[in-house]
Amino acid sequence: MRGFFGFVISALAVFLILSCASAPPSGADSSDLDSAVSVPVQGPKKRAFFSSVNSEAVRLAEIGSPQSLRQAAFMIHRSVAEEYTDAEKTLLYISAEIMKIVWPSEAVSWDVPSGVPVNQYVGAIESARKGIYDLSTNSSDFFSTLLPSLVLLSPSGGTVSSYYGRAEAALSSAISMNPGSVLASYLMGVLCLRKNENEKALSYFTQSNGAYSAGTKEIIQAIANACYLTGNYELALSFGEELLPRYPQDTELLKLCARASYAIRDFDRTEGFVVRVLLLEPDNTDYVLLRARILMERGDYIRASSLLDVSERKNPASRDYYLLRARLQRDWNKNSTAAIETVSAALERYPSDLETQLLAAETASMTGLSVNGRSAQELAQEILASHPDSVPAMKICMDEYIKKGDFQKAYSLSSRLAALPSAGSDIFSSHIDICLALKKITEAQELAQRFYRENPADETAVMAYIKVLVASSQRTEAMSLIASLIPGAGQRLKSFLYYERSLLQRSEELALEDLRASLTANPRNKDSLYRLYELYYAKKDWRRAQYYLKQVIALDPSDASLLKKNTELDKLLGR
Repeated sequence: MRGFFGFVISALAVFLILSCASAPPSGADSSDLDSAVSVPVQGPKKRAFFSSVNSEAVRLAEIGSPQSLRQAAFMIHRSVAEEYTDAEKTLLYISAEIMKIVWPSEAVSWDVPSGVPVNQYVGAIESARKGIYDLSTNSSDFFSTLLPSLVLLSPSGGTVSSYYGRAEAALSSAISMNPGSVLASYLMGVLCLRKNENEKALSYFTQSNGAYSAGTKEIIQAIANACYLTGNYELALSFGEELLPRYPQDTELLKLCARASYAIRDFDRTEGFVVRVLLLEPDNTDYVLLRARILMERGDYIRASSLLDVSERKNPASRDYYLLRARLQRDWNKNSTAAIETVSAALERYPSDLETQLLAAETASMTGLSVNGRSAQELAQEILASHPDSVPAMKICMDEYIKKGDFQKAYSLSSRLAALPSAGSDIFSSHIDICLALKKITEAQELAQRFYRENPADETAVMAYIKVLVASSQRTEAMSLIASLIPGAGQRLKSFLYYERSLLQRSEELALEDLRASLTANPRNKDSLYRLYELYYAKKDWRRAQYYLKQVIALDPSDASLLKKNTELDKLLGR
């Protein structure tokens, strides 16, 4: 398994080194001088401080991986403590501190002799531990250049951005001094993560995973995190799962694996990781909610509702709680009013959160109700104003235009969506429907034929192709294809096929027969129900017409045009 991951890492390194430029050195920001302080140390420093130490030991210490640090310490080990020089004592101290700060999963396997002199190297490490970037080092060698950047791993200093420019320049310099330094590349990766430069971070972490550092927990975990942040979820999960047998109770690893497996929609694996997190952190409401989310994805709304009740008692203001509760009310309880109230509260509390905005727009679209006085279209347009490439927001806007019969505006959006590399079958189907509504038959035909030819087993592609055949009056071909598909079709497709065939029948009796067969396969087929309303309305059979219209309204209660038609039938029936 490790050989496989070594190959993956090597391949990833080649790709990223070619595609991602190394981070250029940046000049120090003037704010660095204002905000950074240092621990006082003794006077002038000797430039060649480590010149008396075994040069190979110094090189190994500069590489800075757990393995190379041990090798360096072994090479300068003395049986008698008094025989150590100040430089050797300092190098052993530096190596031990790097191990503790950078590689906490590894043990320091050598003794640091007493009497380590107080110098710029010791001062830089002490400053970093206190969350301070030490500006007093003279940057005369590798360690005086790099050690102040250990502050990146300090709990109190790792997020102070004022020294980032100086740290980047120093780490770039350290890498140029020793291009094989695992430590320098790793710290540069950490800095890139702090600056949200995730692709660069992944490149540096991959470079740090070389011959001296294979299997180092912190590096593999950093690669896994960077893979997750760059959307390489399967690779993130693979690296995370490589480490878990060695660190089965590491909650950060378990959480990473949970998030990555959820991102690839592997809900069985996600739930396994989430359960393990909750065994170690039973009060972690974020993962209680993630488990509820998984259960809702599976349609297990009863258990999901119980978990939401648990979360509500512990953290009722959680964003995820609001979002899941609103979905539960909307999709399971079918309580549109309660869902709107919940999503309105979420939007008031988290007005700039994209997922909250999208749920509000989606819920408004599905229910036909407004959220905090704004319609689905208004909410979606607000999202597009700040996130112009939001595919979900564009879909909501497109659907709202379709409902209003404004197919020209819908066409503008569906054309953009259909041109995206990520466009799914639902987008192509909607675009074809819009083209048919606008009588763009040629465009609809070309798209439907290609869609069907490339995806002959895709039910959506089959349905779109048949719609175009029917709309373009290709009766013989449509009837033949429908007849060949009906015997093996599932209930949803079979209902659709009978409905489309009813449009091709040359007698009302055969059309009614097909529509009844369509509803037998799927009693909730809105198209078939509405077609029956139309046929009986044309025959002035108001009672039967209203019977079918009311079933359509039950499926789409927010459609004002349907309600208007029902009011008309009430008048015709003398009600």
